[in-house]
Amino acid sequence: MTTTSAAFKLYYYSFCPYCKPIYHFVNITKLPHEAIHLDLKKGEQRTPEYLSINPFGKVPAIVEQDGWVLFESSTILRYLCNTRDIPDHWYPKDPRKRSQVDLFFDWFQVGTKNFATYSYSKIPSMASKLPSIGDPLENLENSLKEIEKNFLRDRKFLAGDEISLADIQIIYFFAFLELADYELDKFPKLKEWKERVLDSGIRADFQDYVQKSREFRESLTKKE
Repeated sequence: MTTTSAAFKLYYYSFCPYCKPIYHFVNITKLPHEAIHLDLKKGEQRTPEYLSINPFGKVPAIVEQDGWVLFESSTILRYLCNTRDIPDHWYPKDPRKRSQVDLFFDWFQVGTKNFATYSYSKIPSMASKLPSIGDPLENLENSLKEIEKNFLRDRKFLAGDEISLADIQIIYFFAFLELADYELDKFPKLKEWKERVLDSGIRADFQDYVQKSREFRESLTKKE
């Protein structure tokens, strides 16, 4: 496929863990783009203009210069790697290496829901909006076990020994655990992996995301 260096529009929300990986990725790879922030609290994702871009009324979404539209976080990340000149480790061209990233994305769609559910279970007003089947802590730790056993195994990162889209896709979900004061001591390999990913250039943005999310969380608890 022919690659392009054309700029695109990126619609995102700064508090969204699905948007953060793309926002970080396009900046660290220096992809030409125009970032357009939508304030979900104000309902800007439901305007007729944005619904013409993403009829689901969700972020993120990108729009190419010819008007072509794409949404869904992991799909956007893979598309950008397929259409731009990106270092191979992010989404390897080798079919077997690439399959490991795709495999993680398949798990990610369901496996990470337990992160948010556990975190919000600590806020009574939010717990009712995100009901959990079973114990939230047990569900969370089952997800963490699956990541450590099935993806990390003896590897440095989730899809191999180099950082890939898989790692940055999920790292911001670990902010939910910090907000709930959950430590990864039961999962030493996962704890080491998290530090490796943060050391790749994400730490400052991750910590800022945690801090702003904590402030938002505190504003919710004050209303109760």
